[in-house]
Amino acid sequence: MTAVLAEVDLGALVTVRGPRPAEAAGRLVLALGPDEWLVAGAGEDDFPDADAAVDVSAAYRCLELAGPGAPAVLAQGCSVEVGVGESAATLLARAGVVLHRPEEERFRILVRPSFAPYLRAWLEEALTSLRASR
Repeated sequence: MTAVLAEVDLGALVTVRGPRPAEAAGRLVLALGPDEWLVAGAGEDDFPDADAAVDVSAAYRCLELAGPGAPAVLAQGCSVEVGVGESAATLLARAGVVLHRPEEERFRILVRPSFAPYLRAWLEEALTSLRASR
């Protein structure tokens, strides 16, 4: 069996500038830069002490690639290796993404909505290529 691709809903998304926000139940905190964070499951009002907090829920779609072969699929279009529990803003198949690896064989790929159809098609083709080579 190889990896499976699906779209997942992370709920509300907020970018936060300033110190790393505390992780709370239901919140996923991903690094976008040295002092910029993407927080899932939160609202702007949850960060009164931040330099800035902006709702960006409409700015991202989340694709999830999970299962055996997921790292091999991503390696076809991304040179950055992300450790378990880590995230990185990078390029995947020439599309800007935030790549998060919550588990060894599970990746969440946040991409702008305008690039989502292209990236989904690319990932499906990469999955097909991997299945054919096995």
